[in-house]
Amino acid sequence: MKQGVATVADAWRPTSELEHRLQETVRAGDQESYFRLIAESELVVPVPPDLVDGVLAGDAQPSWPTQEEDGRVHVLVYTSASAMRACLGPSYQHFMTVRFGDIAETWPDARWWLAIDAPGKGGAALPIEARLPSWFVRQVAEGDGRPPQVGRAAAPWEELRDQHRDLPRERPEFQPANDVERELLRAAANNDHDLFLQTLAATEVLLPVPGDTDYTLRPGRPGFPWQTREVDGSTVVPVFTSPERLTEASGNVEYIKLPFTVVLRYWPNHDWLLAINSGSPAGGTVLAQQLPGLATWADQRAAQRMTEGFEPQNDVEQRLFDVARRGDTDAFFKLLLGAQVLVAADADTPWGIVPGDPDFPWRPVPVHGRTSIQLFTSLKWMNEAIGSSRFIMPSLLELVTAWPDPSWTLVLNPGTPIDASMPGDQVRTLSGPATPPSASTPPPPEAPAVPVAP
Repeated sequence: MKQGVATVADAWRPTSELEHRLQETVRAGDQESYFRLIAESELVVPVPPDLVDGVLAGDAQPSWPTQEEDGRVHVLVYTSASAMRACLGPSYQHFMTVRFGDIAETWPDARWWLAIDAPGKGGAALPIEARLPSWFVRQVAEGDGRPPQVGRAAAPWEELRDQHRDLPRERPEFQPANDVERELLRAAANNDHDLFLQTLAATEVLLPVPGDTDYTLRPGRPGFPWQTREVDGSTVVPVFTSPERLTEASGNVEYIKLPFTVVLRYWPNHDWLLAINSGSPAGGTVLAQQLPGLATWADQRAAQRMTEGFEPQNDVEQRLFDVARRGDTDAFFKLLLGAQVLVAADADTPWGIVPGDPDFPWRPVPVHGRTSIQLFTSLKWMNEAIGSSRFIMPSLLELVTAWPDPSWTLVLNPGTPIDASMPGDQVRTLSGPATPPSASTPPPPEAPAVPVAP
């Protein structure tokens, strides 16, 4: 602020109990309490002045107000009408109130961020403003306001003393083994959680496994041998970004290499922590409660990266891709009902077995923190998700008719532009005439939007 010049932010005062409490958390540096308050609140969504007449006349639908900052698109919301006008100016008179949980449920784009009480052009910056990536919006809505941890926490004296006995007097300077570790090191040094997670989301990691592991077995299949450690009373699964980091932490152990998104997607236990590059400056820890939201975000990013060059493996996938780009959920599932799908099976599973058979291989696994049955529309997506496996090919209609447990979620082609999920209590409601795979569908729009999971 220039000396002698007052701004709206200088004169701003909280106008509600929510804003008073948010201001207290900011002053105390208590981010977790800030986000918990936000999770339980109703927020103001501005209606831009140029859209007001159309919205009031019923000629236009309200849309998410956005603003680009530092190359990122932010959805603008505010904690009160007063805060909105302080940040955007007096021309903003109309708004909607939306609960934070509803914002998370209807989030428009995984690449966008949420900006709370952020200033518009020429507007005032309020002391309670915040910006959240989309995966963290979902996490906060689910009741967990803890931001990720980056860097290694200080070790207790006993651990340091024991390490000191085995280490040389002078430790060599840390040398990143690859570009990923250079980015992680930079993110950890700057406490940049977003850069840290975005770097990991686009890379492959090394996951330790026992020496006698069947190397066709992957996370996402029952019986995968997750390796854990106990650290300060918590169960931790370690992953690494290079053989060098793995050897430093664990010695010469066997491992498999797979996308970081796969590790997140099939996280096995709600109480386990994820440790990246344990003991390294290019490392960090993700809390168990943060993993489901982070996994969903990572899969959405993966699907978006695949969209432009997506190669359907068959006619059904081409048509699913077309309707997914139009966002037509009903057409998506009607088309799918008439198609055969791949279901992973054990080596001794009879080929002709049907979903109604008592021995049908229902093999639920955790996907995004929910117990799920995975289905695929081609061998390519099944192999990329869970590795090589025996499979059977019932129709989706046969599966939903015999669906055995309403607590199981149906998951299709996770991490692809033709992914979908449906809660188990809705699966059996799928009905109506199935669209035969050979039927034609309208051509995709000229400028398709990024598809979202139906």
